[in-house]
Order: sequence, then C-alpha cells, then structure tokens
Amino acid sequence: MLERIELHNFKSARDLPVKLAQLTVLAGLNGSGKSTVLQALALLRQSLQVGKDVQELVLRGALVRLGRSEDVRFENATDDEIRFVVTTPNGETRMSAPAIAGVDTLQLRCEGDVDDVAVQLATGFQFIQADRITPAAQYEQASTLERASGWLGCGGEYTVDFLLRNEDMKVSPRRLFPSEHASLPAALFKQVAPTERLIDQTSGWLQQLSPGVRPHAVAVDLADATSLRFSYTGISMDSGGRDHRPSNVGFGLTYCLPIIVACLSAPQGALLLLENPEAHLHPRGQSALGQLLARCAADGVQIIVETHSDHVLNGIRIAAKRAEIPNENVAVHFFSRDIESGESSITSPVLHANGRFSDWPDGFFDEWSKALDELLEP
Repeated sequence: MLERIELHNFKSARDLPVKLAQLTVLAGLNGSGKSTVLQALALLRQSLQVGKDVQELVLRGALVRLGRSEDVRFENATDDEIRFVVTTPNGETRMSAPAIAGVDTLQLRCEGDVDDVAVQLATGFQFIQADRITPAAQYEQASTLERASGWLGCGGEYTVDFLLRNEDMKVSPRRLFPSEHASLPAALFKQVAPTERLIDQTSGWLQQLSPGVRPHAVAVDLADATSLRFSYTGISMDSGGRDHRPSNVGFGLTYCLPIIVACLSAPQGALLLLENPEAHLHPRGQSALGQLLARCAADGVQIIVETHSDHVLNGIRIAAKRAEIPNENVAVHFFSRDIESGESSITSPVLHANGRFSDWPDGFFDEWSKALDELLEP
C-alpha cells in the first residue's frame, strides 16, 4: 500500500505532501491540482521497472502523455529538479530528475527501494480516466498480455472483453450489492443479481442507475471484438428479456461500467486510480458508487479517486457511518491553487465514524448550502 507521496516542482505542486489511505478522495475546483496527484502516480507506474539498474522518468507513455520536462516543471520553480518521494510500509523512496528543455525521458536518481515502489504501483493496477468508453456497436478485445494482467484500459475499452471472459468470477462478499438497500422488489432482485458471479454483481450495482437492467457481453463472430447489450426484466418476466443496444438505454450505464467492474474484480492489494466516476449518473447512482468504492477499499483494495460529486462523497460518508469502512481508512483532500504563485495546496478535513467531518473548508462541496441560503432570503 502507498502511504504518502510528495511532489516537488511537478506541475502545480511546488512542495506538496499528500497522505494516502485505503480510500483517498481528491476534491477541489478545476485546475486546482487534483489530477496532478493521479498523473504523478500514473507517471511513476509507466516509468519504474523492477530490477532495472538505471530508472527513467518517461513523460510520454501508455498511461499519460505529459509533454516535455519543461511542460511538467512547476512554472515558478526556483530550481530545476523534479522530485517524488513515495512512502510505503517498507520505507521511503526518493526519486529526482533535472528538468532538461526539449527532453521527454529523464534519468532518475533514486534513493531507497525503487523495486518496492514499482511492485506496489503495478499490483492489480488500473487507471480509469474521465474519457471512458461510450455506447458503441462493438468494443475491441484486449491483447493476450492485457488479458493476463486483467487490464481494463485507461478508457475502460477492454471492460466488455474482460466481462465476457470473467463473468463467472466470484466477487468478494464484502463487495456484494446490498440487497437490503436495493431499489427494487426482492423478487426482481433475485433475477438481476442472483449469485456472487461478476456478471450478476455488476447487474446488481447497476440497479441504482436503472432498475431491472442486466448487462450482457457477447463475442462478435469473425472479428476481434465484443459487443455489449442490456436487457430489462420485471417481476412477471424471466431474465432473458429483449436485448437493447447501449445507445438505446442511456449513456451513463456504459460510462460507469469500467468503474463498477474494476471495483468488483480488483484483487486485494490492487491499486485503482479513478477519475470522475460520477460522470453522466443520476445522484442516486453517484451515491451508490461512493458506497461501492468504500466497500472495495475496506476489502483491501487501495483506491485514489478524483471527484466533483458531493453525492459520491456522501456515499462514502454513509458507508463510514454504517461501519462498512473504518473512518480512519479514508483520507479526503480539498485542493486549492494560489492565483499569484500558481501553487497548489491542500486542506484535509478528517472524516469521523459518524460520517461527519472535523471541519468544512470554504468551497468544499458547499455550493448547495450557499445557494439555499440565498434562496431562503426574503
């Protein structure tokens, strides 16, 4: 597990220490530095290699393409060194490289156990970005190596292929959809999520978005592709209702599928980086995703999520109040950026066991309360 990361002269971070927990929530205004943390972790993931004598910082890679070193060096830096410090249970590792104009691969100077950091980053790694798969007639298949690692793709582009080949995977009991909170009758719930299989539990968590829906992953004959279909069922129908194309059932179902599948299938010890899981979802679905994130994190998966949604946050708070995740296993960071210096800073309200925060910084998901105050004025 990653316990802490410090960023020095990287993008908007002059000197930014960030505590990482089993579930870490990154919030704040646009351009405040939230994505900087996720990009730093993804950058290290694509750069570090176990057993390599000389490590390099690869700024243009498969996970992130950040440009040249001058593009990622803090604009008002007083020195040319870009530095990362990562802390794990095994100790602290320091990595630094000089920013050299026009260069997109930098040699790293390392102190500590780089292999430990590389392994921590690689274990069950997923980086589901904000730009994800949308409704389509077909989805591409993963390569043999990608299938072996369970990689879903940065845009979730291999999710349907993964679901097709792993639909019988057993989901951990702690991540099962809570039938007592289901938004549909018990008889219908037994049809859409009857077992602990991955396909059934994916269907279960989708109930908070569209009651009665069931996803189906289908191989496309004579093509290296898969297709996704959705069916609906009712109390008086069996589970084999007419299939619908993704484009005919609502954008959000397809868009959130990689998030749900990643959380349900991740092995214990895995690291998930998630951007904006709430996109295109009804508030109830956003809250349900927050609860799923909490259950997954409580089951031994480290999740670092960037979100603009108070509903996702409230879902996590509810999970803490229900003791579905220990409150001390949740870290929440609110990012802001100084207009003059361009430097990011964070405020970290503490989540208590009752689901409340120790303090509520100005701008921290308080827009509704401010609007309500104005609406209630005579």
